[in-house]
Amino acid sequence: MSVVLLLAAIGVMVWYYAVHLKSGHQGITIQKEPVFQAPTPSMIATKKYFLIVALLLLLQVVFGVITAHYTVEGNAFFGIRTGEILPYSVSRTWHVQLALFWIATALLGTGLYLAPMISGYEPPYQRWGVNFLWVCLVIIVLGSMTGEWFGIQQFLSLKMNFWFGHQGYQYVDLGRFWQSFLMVGLCVWLILMVRAMMPALRNKTQNRSLLFLFCIAVFTITAFYGAGFMWGEHTNLAIVEYWRWWVVHLWVEGIFEIFTTTAVAFLFVNLGLLDRHKATKTVLLATSIYAFGGIIGLFHHLYFTATPQTVIILGGIFSALEVVPLTLMGFEAYHNYEISKSSPWVAIYKWPIYFFIAVSFWNLVGAGLFGFLINMPSALYHVQGLNTTPLHAHAALYGVYGNLSIGLLLFCMNSFINKKNIIRDEKLVSWVFWLLNVGIASMCFFSLLPVGLYQAWTSITHDMWYARSEHFTSQPIVHMFIWMRAFGDTLFGLGSLGLVVLVIKKMIYRR
Repeated sequence: MSVVLLLAAIGVMVWYYAVHLKSGHQGITIQKEPVFQAPTPSMIATKKYFLIVALLLLLQVVFGVITAHYTVEGNAFFGIRTGEILPYSVSRTWHVQLALFWIATALLGTGLYLAPMISGYEPPYQRWGVNFLWVCLVIIVLGSMTGEWFGIQQFLSLKMNFWFGHQGYQYVDLGRFWQSFLMVGLCVWLILMVRAMMPALRNKTQNRSLLFLFCIAVFTITAFYGAGFMWGEHTNLAIVEYWRWWVVHLWVEGIFEIFTTTAVAFLFVNLGLLDRHKATKTVLLATSIYAFGGIIGLFHHLYFTATPQTVIILGGIFSALEVVPLTLMGFEAYHNYEISKSSPWVAIYKWPIYFFIAVSFWNLVGAGLFGFLINMPSALYHVQGLNTTPLHAHAALYGVYGNLSIGLLLFCMNSFINKKNIIRDEKLVSWVFWLLNVGIASMCFFSLLPVGLYQAWTSITHDMWYARSEHFTSQPIVHMFIWMRAFGDTLFGLGSLGLVVLVIKKMIYRR
């Protein structure tokens, strides 16, 4: 049923695109480069956000390599007994949490960059607020990671561990104090965004409909994270899991996509690569599908929390809808880029657009195909928590949100430097793009997918306990596939290192 609904939704959207959106391309002819205002002080202050994005991505890769190696060598890393100082639970927690931190930081920085650009207004003390929020984010990242290490090493009492250590729930690992601190930071970000966009909201601008959608996306990023506060230290696990998936499925998978889709549409409209009315319709349709499919679709995650079978089935069906919109959004952007590439100035935006095109590929493969391996009720019974889960997580989280974040990062950073330096860095950007995407593809297809399918077959023919047992994971063939991911990990690590170098170079350049 999930597959049938997905095919039907794709058919409806393709028809909608052909009838309502295709005609919008005919009127788009770009003669000269759009003229943008000079970056304001608060826009320039967002540079440090993007540096943190690159550094956290590189740090996440380091802990990912260590975590993957532990599956082969136990608590050692190439003979070095690192497990006592850096246990598997710590490296895995940091690896997952850092992914959310760097992607969220990219979105927050992009929002703070876009707000003054949209309104053409720099509120008083806006730069101070941007810098203050950046300091808070650094404290939250370092403080929560330190608390998690102390909690896992059992240096904290149970009460202190809940508040300052490790809550024990994936994607909401950080202690309740750090979680509250992050919520306050999101509220500060919301205030900074609204006060910068207020003049545009009061005036009847040509982008007002799209602006309202963008404001809704900004508000929901703050509001939906509040679902993580719906449980306490002693709440029943089934209730905790329900609200935790509101954070994972709706805040990360849904709200992030709504925000980035709206932000990308804004950038393309300002560049003249998308028609304003057609972009608004596309964003509105995509947002409706994310919200409609996401809220009901989250129930397919609740298989082992006493959820009724009919609810699980509805969750599996509606979760399929979330795959559709960004695939066509990528095609829309690519088509407009092909129309306008005869204009030389568009070349400076080529690689950011390529990152957005990569999103459409990974949205279909990572979120769609790999997601279908695990989200249908019949499959969940056998493959929940096997290597098919990190297969979907890596391909979807980096493939969709990672590429989106880096594409937005490049758009913003390029506005701070001149065209000569942008062109000078083009070769480095191309290496970063291909190393990251080929690396994640190699990791998925050469390692995670074979092991996941082998585990799934073992779970179906024997039982899940055996597919997750040490006896199974210590087999030579499993170790061989784990070692095969070293090639992709190396490429991805080099791409992450290249991104750090690229961001530092762009911070040094002058406009």
